[in-house]
Amino acid sequence: MTSPTKQASRLSPIQAGQSAENFHSTELRILCTGDGSRTLHSSYYGQTYHSMHGAEHEALHVFLEGTNIAKTLAQQQRASVLEVGFGVGLNFLLTATAAERHGATLHYTGLDRCIPDADTLAALDHGSVAGSCAVAEFLIAWRRHYGPDLPEGHYSLCLENDGLLELVIGEATQVLLPEKRYDAIYLDPFDPRRNPELWTLAFFRLLFAATKPGGVLATYSAAGAVRRGLIAAGFIVERCPGPPGKREYLTAQKPQVAGS
Repeated sequence: MTSPTKQASRLSPIQAGQSAENFHSTELRILCTGDGSRTLHSSYYGQTYHSMHGAEHEALHVFLEGTNIAKTLAQQQRASVLEVGFGVGLNFLLTATAAERHGATLHYTGLDRCIPDADTLAALDHGSVAGSCAVAEFLIAWRRHYGPDLPEGHYSLCLENDGLLELVIGEATQVLLPEKRYDAIYLDPFDPRRNPELWTLAFFRLLFAATKPGGVLATYSAAGAVRRGLIAAGFIVERCPGPPGKREYLTAQKPQVAGS
C-alpha cells in the first residue's frame, strides 16, 4: 500500500476541495453488536450503521457471500466492487482482507457523503475484526490526514496486488458510474426512510448499467418496494435467508444475455 492521492473527481461533477456537509458532527455512539464486533449509531439518521445482531456476520453473509465475491477472491480472480454507503469501511476491510489473503486483485469503489473521523474509526477496532490491522490502519491514517471535515471529491488509495480503493465523497446520485464495470455491488446505505434517494428506480437503473453482465447486487433490505424497483431496473431478484436477526435479504443479478 502506498500513500493516498486526491484528485478532482473523474466519476462525479463534485469539485474536489468543496467541503461536504459534516453529517458526522452529530453524535455518533459506538455500540457492541451480537457477534462482538462494533458499529455506530447515528443520531442524525436515527439508525445504526450495521445490524445490532452482528455487524461482521451481516457484512460477510449479505455482501461478500451474497454477491459471490468471497468465492471470486478465493479463486484468485480479479474483482471489481462498488459500495453505496461506505460508512465506516467494514465491508471494504473484510473484502480487502479476503483479497490480500488469496493474492487476488481488488478494485473497490466506495460512495458516501462523509466518513467518520480517524479517532472514531480507530475506536471501532475493525482491523481486528477483519483480520488485517495493516489495511485498517492505512484507512485510518488516510482519514486522519484530512482532519475532522473531509472535502468532497475523488480519492485513490493503492492496495496490495495492484489493487485500488477509490472513494467518492459527495452525493451518490450525482456520480457518473462507468457502464458494465462492477462484478458486485454492495447496496448498503441507511434504509429507504432515511436515504430515499438511494432506493429509487432511477438510481437502481444507474446501478444496473454499472454492473457487468452476470454481476450481482446485494442489499440487506428485503422490502417489497426495493424488490420491485430492482426488478423494474432489469435485475433478476432473489430472496435469500438472512443473517442472524433478519429473515431475508435480496440479491439481484444482471442477466448474461447481451443487451439486457
